[in-house]
Amino acid sequence: MFPPSPEPRNDPREPFGILTRPRITKISTPKGRPHYRVVHFDGRSALRVPARLLSELGLRPGDVIAAPLEKELEAAEELDKARARAVRLLGIRLRSEEELRRSLIHANYSHSAIEETLGTLKRDGVLDDMVFSERFAEERHRLRGYAPARIESDLRSRGVAREIAHGAAWGAYGEEDSDIDSCLLDEGMMLLKRKQAHYEGLRPEVARRRMAGLLGRAGYPASVAIDAVDAVVEEMQSQGLLASSHPEDDRTDQ
Repeated sequence: MFPPSPEPRNDPREPFGILTRPRITKISTPKGRPHYRVVHFDGRSALRVPARLLSELGLRPGDVIAAPLEKELEAAEELDKARARAVRLLGIRLRSEEELRRSLIHANYSHSAIEETLGTLKRDGVLDDMVFSERFAEERHRLRGYAPARIESDLRSRGVAREIAHGAAWGAYGEEDSDIDSCLLDEGMMLLKRKQAHYEGLRPEVARRRMAGLLGRAGYPASVAIDAVDAVVEEMQSQGLLASSHPEDDRTDQ
């Protein structure tokens, strides 16, 4: 809310005469933002609004702002700030529509400013859940070795629609359904080998348990995880990278 004008005056746009509303004392152009204007009120408060809006309203220094107009200017400033924040967040990394909505809600923007901002960004092609999901799935697959089930779950937790999340998660593998188990087995073994240093020197049963936990968290099906763990443990044992089984385990096997 603006402070009241120290010198109330009549405004021809307000039918009830004397007002105690904010009065425009100065309009300036912010540095580096030629399409915006900073509107100063009574020398003590200011709003940054689109120059187009000021032109449409015909506002100038000396004008007293009626209540409906005050709300319109405040809404315009909030919308500008919400959009600027959204663009900054997208500049840091791609985000889903819901992720961006949550961030703007956390920053206390109004529902109308948030939804208008998201709508504008989607129309401009800056915010696209399909593009976000495809890049997210590729990154999780290539850099972290995640299986489609984990990728899909992570996308769903970010508010991506089920159909988009499913398509992106499985599309990252680029395999036909008949080849997916073989592909997952290869990917699971590669992930375990990248983490091999964490298992060296462990007893086989301990290494198996930890490997299975890793693949489970990465979303690999149990059958695939078992085969991948068996293959990697056998290879590490043949290379002498695992400790021998616990003596009690040896007696039990006998």
